[in-house]
Amino acid sequence: MADGKSLKEQNAGLIRAAMIGHIVAFAWIAAEPLRLLSMNGRMLAARLEAAAAPGTAAFGLIVVASLLLLGLINPNWRDRIMHWRWHDPLPGCRAFTRVGPLSSHVSMPVLQAQYGPLPLAGREQNQLFYRIYREFREDVGVLDAHGRYLAARDIGTINALVMIPLPWLAWWASGNGVRALVYGIVLFLIYSLCVIAAKNYSWRMVQHVLAMASSKTSVSSG
Repeated sequence: MADGKSLKEQNAGLIRAAMIGHIVAFAWIAAEPLRLLSMNGRMLAARLEAAAAPGTAAFGLIVVASLLLLGLINPNWRDRIMHWRWHDPLPGCRAFTRVGPLSSHVSMPVLQAQYGPLPLAGREQNQLFYRIYREFREDVGVLDAHGRYLAARDIGTINALVMIPLPWLAWWASGNGVRALVYGIVLFLIYSLCVIAAKNYSWRMVQHVLAMASSKTSVSSG
């Protein structure tokens, strides 16, 4: 990559921002909502900026917490959580039976002429797709979709992990069941939005790779 950073490193800021959002939301619901309301915008921004400043204890805790939460779930389980599929969750497992045929930018006959009979089994489809992906992974469009997918997946995974315990903790801390219930519903809605975003970005990445592969082979064959 041009800047020498992996997609994970580029998404680290988004992950930390999501963690700060969870901390602020939990404080709002469970701890001191009236005190937060009494702060003006400048004071609240200063507090958040101090928490997010590298080298501070709060920043360190945010980084550690995000690493621990994501470390609890391996990538295969994150994909399952976000795609709601137990077997073959990634769209690469349906690259040649669903994603490619449904895209107007992908020429399936060209792909078949280039790579031979296209597989039907999910695992084999993903293996062939990954082989094709490696050739185009540095393309700007592929990098953009892949990076956005990883960000949505990891933020959604964190949300999935906290959307059950945090509302219970908020109820225990505040004694306000209605507020804790609304908090839980909001967390579930955010998780659902992350699921939709992750599915769309991953689908777009597969489409883009296949479109580039079919375009390249058609040009070279011509």
